[in-house]
Amino acid sequence: MNTIYEDKSASQKFGQVIKALRKKRQFTQEDLSEKSDIGVQYISRIETGTANPTLKVISAIAVALDAALSELFSGLEKNND
Repeated sequence: MNTIYEDKSASQKFGQVIKALRKKRQFTQEDLSEKSDIGVQYISRIETGTANPTLKVISAIAVALDAALSELFSGLEKNND
């Protein structure tokens, strides 16, 4: 299965998107933690790709970042070439 960034796992790519959206909104990990009611250490693990969050956690992050769920998964699509 080909992905846009084949050298990184889906978890790592997902974490990069979360981190980029967080920084775009000028949130610290602590800000995102408070807004999503998710622990700072877990936010950090998500951003580094060492955690696999549930849909409930992903939804809470999306709400906290004021982002569509689809936006959180950008970059994970299959490359159809």
